[in-house]
Amino acid sequence: MDVSENLNMTVSSEIDNIIRSLVANSDIIFKSQQRGDSELNASEKTVIALNTFNENKTSFLMKFGKYLGQDQLNFFDQFTKDFKEIELVLQDLKTNNTKKRNIQVKNRRYEALQQMSKENSYFSEIEMMKRNPLLYEHLVGQYLSEDEKRERDKYEMKEDVTLVKILMEGIERNKAELTRQLQQQTEDSQMEESDSSSDSSDEERDVEEISVSVKSARPSTSRWGEFEEHTIQATKSKKSTPMVTMTERLLLKEEFVSTMHQNFVEGKDSDYFDYSTVDDNSSYDNISEMDHDAEDKYFDSEDPDEDEIRDYESSEDELDIYMNALNQHPAVCQLAKSIDERL
Repeated sequence: MDVSENLNMTVSSEIDNIIRSLVANSDIIFKSQQRGDSELNASEKTVIALNTFNENKTSFLMKFGKYLGQDQLNFFDQFTKDFKEIELVLQDLKTNNTKKRNIQVKNRRYEALQQMSKENSYFSEIEMMKRNPLLYEHLVGQYLSEDEKRERDKYEMKEDVTLVKILMEGIERNKAELTRQLQQQTEDSQMEESDSSSDSSDEERDVEEISVSVKSARPSTSRWGEFEEHTIQATKSKKSTPMVTMTERLLLKEEFVSTMHQNFVEGKDSDYFDYSTVDDNSSYDNISEMDHDAEDKYFDSEDPDEDEIRDYESSEDELDIYMNALNQHPAVCQLAKSIDERL
């Protein structure tokens, strides 16, 4: 058996698998039929699809391409060298396929978020605090009273609680505190670098002035940077927690929760969550009818015009609308301004 025969067998096997997947899809219309015509059986559908593929691969892609996955579309790359129109159609299909997959993944994650929020486990205050302790401290933790902290940290004793679970909870909270400290150190170093870069416009004058300042404040034996470091630490120690109203506290907590929700949907929780359990799980396709209609309107069109695509791509989902509204809330803007002035 020569190379060409092997290649033909491979192509035949792959197209057979593709056509089988098309035949199994009940949403595909293989042939226009009149009312009262008998429904096409699997063999008839297979013949129609195979004949279309053999006669004109561009027509095959235009008719069935939107029902193919990314790997199936990649099969047609081998035909683009000789047929430019196939390359153009294929490129458009792959782009739309990627967009469709991204929307599907985002919708599934959002549905999973809704379900897990009701269960009050992954998105409980304690669990979210463990995943991003520094953000929690900035927006929520620093405004809690000692009694509120004790109530928050109180371990809920349930019937299935074991000593091992209690010990694991303690380990996780210690790990969260260590994470917070590391995040704080990273944030502090970034702020110092930002301050340093903003003062580099007149480097020689700045170095001279800083040198004089260090010499006058400390003995000449001090090492470079010690004065600046101690000054920063002293300044931080003098900062006090700004006073905020209960309404402002609620808005800050709402912002924290919304940020954690958005992080989950955007795939930023990969260190804590196995996204494959959601992204590839069709049981999370239980999205609202409105979302289905929007998706169908865009993807069921064989040749959507550019304005429709632009409008669809610029539309915001519930999470984006919620976050934008929250960030533009007058109370949040005033609170952020007030905190900046006090710090």
